[in-house]
Amino acid sequence: MAVTVQDLLQLAFPAGSGVVAGASGLRREVVWARSLRPRPPVFEALEGGELALISSAHLSVLEEPMTLPYIVSRLAVVPVAAIAVLGDVDPRALEPADAAGLPLIQLPPSCSLAEVERAAIATIVDRQAELQRKASDIHRQLAQLTFEEKGLQAVAERLAELSGKSVAVEDDQFRLLYAASPPDLPHPGELDLQAGRREIEEWVRTVPLSSAQPPARKFSLPDTGLGRFVAPIPSRDGVAGYLSLIGPEDALADLDRLAAGRGAAVVAVEVAKDAAVGEAEARVRGDLLDQLLSGDLEGSQAALGKARRMGYDPSVPSLVLAFRAGGRGSDAPAASPAGAERVRRRLEPLVRLEMSRRESRSLVASRGGTVVAVVPLEVAPTDRAAREMAEAIRVQAELALNGIPVAVGIGRATGGGTGLAASYREAEGALGIGIRVHGPSSTTHFADLGIMRLLAQVGNLAELESFRGEMLGKLEENDRKTGGELVKTLATLFQCHGNLTRAAEALSLHRNSLLYRIQRIEEISGHDLEDPETRLSLQVALKIRQLQEAERPRG
Repeated sequence: MAVTVQDLLQLAFPAGSGVVAGASGLRREVVWARSLRPRPPVFEALEGGELALISSAHLSVLEEPMTLPYIVSRLAVVPVAAIAVLGDVDPRALEPADAAGLPLIQLPPSCSLAEVERAAIATIVDRQAELQRKASDIHRQLAQLTFEEKGLQAVAERLAELSGKSVAVEDDQFRLLYAASPPDLPHPGELDLQAGRREIEEWVRTVPLSSAQPPARKFSLPDTGLGRFVAPIPSRDGVAGYLSLIGPEDALADLDRLAAGRGAAVVAVEVAKDAAVGEAEARVRGDLLDQLLSGDLEGSQAALGKARRMGYDPSVPSLVLAFRAGGRGSDAPAASPAGAERVRRRLEPLVRLEMSRRESRSLVASRGGTVVAVVPLEVAPTDRAAREMAEAIRVQAELALNGIPVAVGIGRATGGGTGLAASYREAEGALGIGIRVHGPSSTTHFADLGIMRLLAQVGNLAELESFRGEMLGKLEENDRKTGGELVKTLATLFQCHGNLTRAAEALSLHRNSLLYRIQRIEEISGHDLEDPETRLSLQVALKIRQLQEAERPRG
């Protein structure tokens, strides 16, 4: 539907106009028309795709005389779509025009350049208006389908029918959600839509996004002979996905670009509607979770009924999982409050989806920045089963979040009812300690924390630091000065339950070398490792050290 040089020859140029060179470029798109000016710059604001109109009689009277061959070579670089000349054509201009595929058109001597310019611009404007009308009609038909709640698959099918191109609607990770294709083109499911992903994502980061008129740009699908116009699907949090119109590269036209943008706008409205419904449902689940964890549910028959209508039975034995996404530090994806909220909104439906694949009667809702899952015990009847399930969900969530780290804490099983509040506190505690000790990509069961869960609750940090210094300070100071590993040796000895052979192997030491280190530990620290109370105190000090080291900023 774009206006080509060939179109202007038929619709705007006067009779008697003829192509004298560069005929291979007659299919070039023309976006506007501009005439040569008597003073430099001889052409104003050329951006490419213009029809350049020149009078050969004026070339010699410019303030700086120019030749037609020189102008052809310069305009071929812009590149303009074509050059129309009134008057004699210098034969030396033919060769560079042919080489560049730049149509050089000689106008009849009786015509007016101003009239040719007006006729060309009118043709372009009329065609653009026609394009907009057709694009608006496509938008109207697609919007009608969503108004009738036909769904996005119906939108993809109608767009494929109207455009004659294959249509793909992908999520923000370029996974195909909906697709349709005419009989003569490949189905998008048969194509590698991940090709060019990086280029598309870089382009989207540089353009303003509008839900009313999303931008669209042409990209190639390598080794297929196909191309696609890609339009991002805007959402409140950025880009919800992408809509593509796919067809032979040389058959993709300006109308396809507009249709891709209008299609993305319709999909964006549907995405916003789904998001609004999802948020309303999330608020209901969040309120129910608050009632459940506060112990108010059992006394409210209305709340109990609401819980059971949502598929969750508060009376069954259950356990609680607490999920949180985002790394640590200022460069983490969830470092800012807004970033954390965006990641949380993406994490909640991912956890719900994974839970629904395992157990439809779970309750998944957000509480602050944490996504909480209340899971019937029959789904994870043992601590091991709970760990395996939580880890599997965590890994899937990280994949779906494109590598953003996810941590999960697991509370112990409870008989249901008011006991869930305790399981929730345990899950939150395990989550927090797990992130501090094991990092932001971890699975931690409260039952595995041992004394660590008590140390994490101590409010007097100065007393913890004093105790650590009393028990380990001299060893730490010696290690700093000598580059030694006495603290590591002590920790390994405890991890191996005092077994000298296993500890020596873990440290890659000879047994005699380990015995020497133990002797040095006792000499420097002044502690007797044979004393049970001393061993307990040293192990507690090592746990304090582990907690405090985990809380230090990582470089």
